[in-house]
Formats: sequence, structure tokens, C-alpha cells
Amino acid sequence: MNTTHHQKSTPQVKRGLKRKLIVSMILVGSLPLIIGLVMAFLQGTKEIREVSGTSFKALASETASKIDLILSEELAYTSQITTDVAIIRALKTHRDQLLDYRDDALEVLTTREEKSWTDHDPDFIKQLTKNTLALLLQQYSDGSYVDPRHPIPIVTRSATRGLFITDIAGRIIATINTNVSYTHAQELWWKGAFKNGVGQPYIENVKFNEKIEAYTFTLSLPIMDSIRDQVVGVLHRIYDAKEFFAPSIESIRFGTTGHVMLIDGSGKVLSCPVLPTGTSLSDPNLIPLVTPLHKGWTAAPSDGHGGLDSSIIGFAPLPTISRITQSSTGMGWHMFVWQSSEELFAPIEHLFTWISVFGLLSVALLATLGAIAAGRIVTPVRQLQEAAKLIGRGQWQEPINIQTHDELEELADEMNRMNQQLASTFAGLESEVEQKAQEVQYLQESTSQILDSIPDPVIMLNHNQEIRYMNRASKDALLLKTNGHIEGTSLFHVLKTDPSTTKRLTEEFQLIGGDFGKNETSNSASHTTSPQQFKDPLEQQSDWSTGSDGQEFHLNNQTFRYEWFTVKARPGHDTGIGLVFRDMTKESRLQDRLIKEEKLASLGVLSAGIGHELNNPLVGVIGLGEAIQQEDNPSQMKEYAGNIVQHGRRMASIIKDFSGLAASQWNDQLTQVNIQEQLDYVLQAIQQTHDTSSLNIITHYDFPSSLHVNPQELNQAFTHVVTNAVQAMDENGTLTLNTTLTNDGIHITISDTGPGIPRTQLSKIFDPFFTTKQQGIGAGLGLTIARRIIQKYGGRIQILSHEHEGTTCQITFPCNETDSS
Repeated sequence: MNTTHHQKSTPQVKRGLKRKLIVSMILVGSLPLIIGLVMAFLQGTKEIREVSGTSFKALASETASKIDLILSEELAYTSQITTDVAIIRALKTHRDQLLDYRDDALEVLTTREEKSWTDHDPDFIKQLTKNTLALLLQQYSDGSYVDPRHPIPIVTRSATRGLFITDIAGRIIATINTNVSYTHAQELWWKGAFKNGVGQPYIENVKFNEKIEAYTFTLSLPIMDSIRDQVVGVLHRIYDAKEFFAPSIESIRFGTTGHVMLIDGSGKVLSCPVLPTGTSLSDPNLIPLVTPLHKGWTAAPSDGHGGLDSSIIGFAPLPTISRITQSSTGMGWHMFVWQSSEELFAPIEHLFTWISVFGLLSVALLATLGAIAAGRIVTPVRQLQEAAKLIGRGQWQEPINIQTHDELEELADEMNRMNQQLASTFAGLESEVEQKAQEVQYLQESTSQILDSIPDPVIMLNHNQEIRYMNRASKDALLLKTNGHIEGTSLFHVLKTDPSTTKRLTEEFQLIGGDFGKNETSNSASHTTSPQQFKDPLEQQSDWSTGSDGQEFHLNNQTFRYEWFTVKARPGHDTGIGLVFRDMTKESRLQDRLIKEEKLASLGVLSAGIGHELNNPLVGVIGLGEAIQQEDNPSQMKEYAGNIVQHGRRMASIIKDFSGLAASQWNDQLTQVNIQEQLDYVLQAIQQTHDTSSLNIITHYDFPSSLHVNPQELNQAFTHVVTNAVQAMDENGTLTLNTTLTNDGIHITISDTGPGIPRTQLSKIFDPFFTTKQQGIGAGLGLTIARRIIQKYGGRIQILSHEHEGTTCQITFPCNETDSS
């Protein structure tokens, strides 16, 4: 306890202002610097990306135009062979010879020649490689037979890996090399170039040629007849892709990693300084970004060379050749320009590094200046702090002397004036405190006098069930000495009730005292008053005799009703809890006497009810007995006898029901009862006990429905409702019975065309002994009993009526799994 007091009187000195000032100056100086660095880096990166992308786009477009020009020239050089007169004349003669062959004969000839070619028959191979057309092809391939104005490039001669001519059947008729197949009529390039005799150029994509053992692309041109009307043969040229494109593409390098590459529409490499010819781009998602039919650049998610870093890629299609490849294979050829991101963004990263170094030096300089400035501010603040502590203890004598010529000096002057005012104020404070103490004592005494004048016992408690105050009435009720010391005594030490009452009161107290119900209580306290219902004990109370059994206790042969309430406490103290109770012994005895008299009166009601309920079935028994006396038909007499038995059982059920025998034989016999059959049985019984000759009875049953009930009770309920309807119409009118089955349940409607029930009497229709009939016709218990039976099985009954418009009774039972058939 002493340690705690010492800690409160000498709190730990807090030294954080200087550090905060230094941090604030660093933040003020460094945040703009950091934001500027980040913005400069992002803007520089953006501009480098846009400038590089534009440059890559221009380079890709320029290189694509260059390669497109080379391929276009190659197409022109090769086209010279297809216009050679000697070649056209020889192919035309060959075509005319083939027209003399039948299809089967031509197939046999082709098979024999292909076997000779495959077996490397020297005579046959010499026939194809040394004939006039083959020698002419050799001259074109070597460059010795060309137009001097258009010499064949060296690249073309060195990259050519095959050159041959086929006839209209796809057979080779002249070739400069033998590592090719003999027949080609089924190959795509031959069909594309021949094009059903019309002819068109065909450029095949790069693929690996197993016979040549290299990645190649081919150029196929149709050879037209002299009038350019019909194809007489196809010229096919095979190129080594790497050797053809490498001189024009691999020489274009920039930086360490920057280069260009040629790919087709599927992403396969035709030529690249880094990737081998024939490989595909490593990222399939990159292909659609770099192979559109227009030039441009993109920030791709990868570089296509196996790297996963984002890259700037320029692209452009080959304008002329792509149209030919697009019509040939459905894919164009595209130029691809790339440089690694590390090399591309290296300048801006180096610049950012140097700026960061200078920024750190600036932050260090700011920290130094901040420490100097903070020292000049914190020192006078600490002087003011020490002076404020001494003023708080009333020990300050000398004035504060701070010479800073700013707000701190002005604050010191204000504290000196405050010290003088406090000294003058404390002088008159003691007299005011003494006066307030006297006023508080007066209020306590007057409150005690008021509570002592209350005739009801009042007890004030703290949260430990200890008594803080008892008025005079409570001491008298508990037979305590008036001048005895009871403060601090436990409530149940003076309120000596039985154990169950003590337990209940304890639980109620815990519910109130545990922060207004935060602590859970047992289910036995569920009847207690909620904290929101606690009232001022001096407030005018309602009739105490109406309280529930849970709000009373017995003590010294007396009955008390009680109520808990809360008392607002002073600041810093727990809320008080009060108990007020009243002696209700006389009122309880009077109430018990009234209950006994009411029970005796109910016996007369019960007797009248039994007579009313037995009257209907008894009349039926008498009527059926008279019918048996006059009946000669044994079967009809047997039916009447059965009905008498039913009426007898019904009377027995009524007697047992009114006498309260819960162990009745019928009450335990719950069976599946057909509702329509019960209604028909009730109608049959009514026809035997009432004159229904003038009644129009209408029944409408949707489909059979059943309930799991006591059949005698259900019959009794229906009989009361139907009897009331018949009696209301004075046995003359229309009685309608309907049954329907919906999702809500089983609905039974019984309507009559009687005079109806006045609106003012509808609310009393189910009250016992209330009736609108004439004296002697009914005792007013029929609908009361019917409602009790219907509600017993979970149903509900409703009466709808308008005066002079008839009455409708609606009965609804809940629909269970076995309620319909």
C-alpha cells in the first residue's frame, strides 16, 4: 500500500519532446525528398518505356521492310525461272504426254518411277538431274544464267538447299539435288502453288527437314503455259532459314542484349542472334501481343527468351511477304525487337541510387540541425515543467525567469501570475469546504428521516450483500433492535428466510449487482425483474397484490411482496442496491378465500355444461330407440343400434372430459381419422335429431384428408358447430360444408344462411355460457368446448358473421406428413 502511494507521488519523468521535435524535422525534410525521388523514378521509368518502345517500334518496322524487300527480290529472281521459254515448252510437252495416260496406268508409272528414285537407280537419277531442264536449273542456281542487270545475291546461292520442278502430277521432272522426295502431289505446298491449275505463290513456314538436316523454309511458284492460262508445273526452292536470314538480322545489335528476331505467327523463330532457329517463344501468352497485323510496341509480362521480367518489345509484320504467308499458311511473319529490362532501365536506376545517397546525407544534416533547434526549445520547456510541479504542491516561491523573447517567455509570465492567483484563492477555500461538508451532513440526515417515515421496509446494500442502511420499518419487520449496530452485516444474516427463498433472492441480487445482468444466472432466476424495471421506492406503486409468486417471500408467518431498485452513487463509488417489501399477509388470505368461492361457483357451471353436452346425444338415443320400435328391417335396426352405441360412447366421453379424468380410455386412443367421414357422420346424426326436411345441405370435399386425433373429441367439436348452424337457421335454409388442403394446412368451412351475429357480440362468442339463442335452447358452452378441442390438436377456429347475412365458421388444422392421403 505504501509502495503504491510512493509511485503515485513521484511519477516517472517523461523525456520525449526533444526526440519528437527531431523526428518531426526529419520527416518534414525527408518526406518531400522521398516523394520527389519516387515520382522522379516513376516518371523517368515511364518516359524511358515510352521512348524505348517508340524506338523499338521504328527499328522493327525498318528491319521488317528490309527483310520484306530481300524476300520480294528473291521472289522476283525465282520467278524468272518460271518464265523461261524452254522450261515452259518442256513442261507443256510433258503435260500433253500425261494426258494420254489413263489414271490407273499413270499410277503404275508413278509407283515404278518412285521406286527407282528411292532405290537410287543411276540411270533414272541421271535422267532427272542431267536433263536439259536440270542443267538449266543448275545454271540459274549457280548464277551463270541470269540477267546481268539483276544478279542473284550470294546469300541466295549459299542458302539454297534444293531446287526442282514438278509436272502437273506432282512428280519431279528436273532437280539439282537428290535428297528430296519424288512425288509431291499430296503435300500442302504443292497443292497451294498448283491451286487446281490456277496457280499462286506459296511460302511455307520454317520446319525441320530431316533429309537436309536443317530448319528450312520453301518458296513454291506455279509455272504457267505460254498464254498464262493454266499451270503446267510447279517450281519448288528450299532455303536454309538461318543462313538466308542471318546476314540481315544477326548483324543488328544494340547495347549488350538488344537485338532483332524474325518469327512466324505461331511464335516459331526463323532467325535470332540468341535463340536457335525453329524454337518457339518461351511464353505462349506473349505471342498474340507481338504478332498483330500492325506495327507497334508493348510492355510484355516476359521477354520471350525464358526470362519472367517485364520487357519492352517492338514488333512489325513483313508488309508484302506476310500477305503471301497469310494466304499460304494462315500466319504472317513478324519482326521482334527486344532488350533486357536491366540494361534498358540501368541509367534511371543509377541516377536513383546517386540521388538516394545525397538524400541520406540531407537527412543526416536535418537530424543534426533538428537536435540543435530542439535543444533550444526543450530546455525552457523543462524549466516550465519543474515550476508547474512545484506550483501543484504549493512550494513555488521564486518567479520563473526565461529570456527567450518568444511564446515560451510569455508562458512563463502567465505561470507567475497564475501562482499569485492560486495563493490568494487557497486562502478562502477551506471555509467553503467546511460549509459544503455541513450541507452534505444535513442532506444525509434529512434523507434518513424521510426513509424512516416510509411505512414499507427499505434496506440499502452494497455489492457484497452487506447492509449499508435500514429504515425503522425494516427493523420492526425483522424484529431488530432500533439502536443496534447493523451496518456491514450480511443481508441474509438478518433476513432469515427458508433456503429456497434465500437462493432465489441471492440469484436476483447477483443479476442486479453484476453490472446490470452481465453475469449469467441460473434458469431459476428467469422470473426476476430486469434491471430496466427497477423503480424509485418512494414512487407511487401499483397494486402489490398483482405481483407474481416469484416476487414474495414468507417470514415469521407473514407474507411479504418485494421489489429491487438501484440507487445512484457518488462519483467513484459503486451503484447501491435497495430492497423494499410490504406485508401482504391479509391480502393473501383474502385472495385465497376468493379463489375457493370461485371454485365452488365453477361447480355449478360444470353441472350446467354436462347437462348441455349430454342433451344432444341423449335426444339422438331416444329418437333412434323410437325408430327401432317402429322398424321391421333387421339391417336398419342394426344400423340404428350402432348409432345408439356411438351416442352412448359420446356421452361417456363428455362425462369423463368434464370430470377432468385425464386417464380416460378415449383420450389415449389417437388414431388417423378421416375428416370427410366425420363430417358425414355428424350430418347423419343431425338429420336424426333435427327436422332437416327444409334444409338444403351442400358438401364439397376436395380430396380425402385425415388427422391423428381422438375421433370422439373431433366428432364432438364438429357436432357443436353444425348444431349451432342448424339451430341458427331454425331448421330452414342452406348449410354448406367445404374442405380444402393447402400448404397452410387442412381448412374446414361450415356456413349457414341464418340471421348472423351482431358485430358487438362477435368478441364474446367463445365465452362460456354466452349465447344468442332463446331461453332453454342452449347453455352457451358448445363453441367454447369446440374451440378447446380444436386447439388441443393445434388447430384454430374463427367465426365470421354479419348481421342478416349468415355465419361462417372456419376451422384450420396444421398439415402433418400423415394428414392427407
